[in-house]
Amino acid sequence: MYLKEWTVSVSDFHGVKHIFLKGSLIRRGLWFLICMSSLAVFILQSQYTIRYFFERHHITKLDLLNSPFLDFPSVTVCNDNKYRESALTVDDIRNVGYPLGIVDENHTLIYPHLYTDEFVEKLGTVDWDTVEEDENYNMTDFTIRTGHQLEDLIQRCQWKEEECAEDDFVLSLTHLGACYTFNKYIDADGFSSHNATIAGAANGLQLILDIEEIEYTPTNDLDAGAMDAGVKIMLHRPTEPPYIKELGFAIAPGLHTFVQMRHEKITSEPYPYTDCEKDGDIEYFDHYSLQACRIECETKIVDKYCGCRLPEQPGNARVCNPAETHECAHIKLVEAIEGLLPDEECNCRSPCNVENYPTMLSTSRLRAGFLKRLFEDSHNRTEDYIRQNIAVVTIYYEALNYEEIEQIPEMSFTMLLATMGGNMGLFLGGSLLTVIQILEYCFDETVGSFKSEREVNEKTTTGPVIVLPANTKDTTNGTREEYRARWRFDNDGVDSGHM
Repeated sequence: MYLKEWTVSVSDFHGVKHIFLKGSLIRRGLWFLICMSSLAVFILQSQYTIRYFFERHHITKLDLLNSPFLDFPSVTVCNDNKYRESALTVDDIRNVGYPLGIVDENHTLIYPHLYTDEFVEKLGTVDWDTVEEDENYNMTDFTIRTGHQLEDLIQRCQWKEEECAEDDFVLSLTHLGACYTFNKYIDADGFSSHNATIAGAANGLQLILDIEEIEYTPTNDLDAGAMDAGVKIMLHRPTEPPYIKELGFAIAPGLHTFVQMRHEKITSEPYPYTDCEKDGDIEYFDHYSLQACRIECETKIVDKYCGCRLPEQPGNARVCNPAETHECAHIKLVEAIEGLLPDEECNCRSPCNVENYPTMLSTSRLRAGFLKRLFEDSHNRTEDYIRQNIAVVTIYYEALNYEEIEQIPEMSFTMLLATMGGNMGLFLGGSLLTVIQILEYCFDETVGSFKSEREVNEKTTTGPVIVLPANTKDTTNGTREEYRARWRFDNDGVDSGHM
């Protein structure tokens, strides 16, 4: 079939047929220019659409959804002070005092005016020659034993205005030392998350905290904040480890801090739309999170350069001794944070599914006299002590709803096809079926050209059939009759064997 016949009688392209229909040359020329211009615009628009599709743009969808209940986050509480002065023993000072900057090489207090008189007197009476140094001093035991204890830090805990259970808080070792986590994930079988069924302060968590400022020990520890007195709190998913040194918010003594929180669920599109981590591969935690990845990365750095790990770091490696902790581990962590380890890359990316707990804090001054009467049966607290050491914090949901923030592709493959089809219909008057017609025409033309070429080749190799006239004599092979009999021709010159 010729192109002209196909265009006029078969093709669904509305304008192209006018180029081949009968009419003036000017009219057909105008239709040719119109069709070529439309084709050029279609190609330009298609190129822009395809390029825009492969740039992988996305849009953000925000929904506010109500729920009959909301899972409560884990609440990790840490004192700003890492080591209690009264808990430091002579063996501690002998093995850890110099690396921590408490004493010099002669075991003399560097800043005696910063410590209590009892502590100064205790160290002044020690005969250091009789105290042996232990190169493998147990830093895990030291960190837990000298940290603020649960019963001292948390004076009272109420969940939904009822006393908390004994196992509601679990010890968590962090860069700030011994911390305690409420509603902590242990394992899938033994974990039952607390949840809130009503919004408001009466249906949340209330803690009365004692920072024990008298116990604060000035050190040069990497993680010690010597100028702060208070507690630090971090809200996080129960399956995520706390990274409270860098995250969280501070609570000051003498104040009642109200923490109103909301719940956000963020879903990001994986590569190539964003660089989020869809299925993170981590070794020491059950669930991937940015905090878990950073902790694991720090653990591997310390293990690589120092051959050990810090007490708060996961894994089965040997725990660093005091010298390794302060002469190697802390130095390498600082270098890693500052990007001074070019051969060590912590490729920690945010997971594609994130849950956040945005907070809004408000405070009111505590009534020291009321708290004094509250504690008079169990503790002898003066009003000055309460103002300097006691903090109250109440954590609750401001509403029983959550924000669902979802990234979705701005142009999906279906939308790409729809856009291309719309442009084809607008500029060329075609559709997907028209494309199939073009493919069918190309196929037919290709098959037809092959058939024509084969027929020509067959005729060339076979040769023509020779039919002699009736009055012609064969002078080379006998008489005319012999020749016709040999080839079986009848009187009309037709092959009689094929009649």
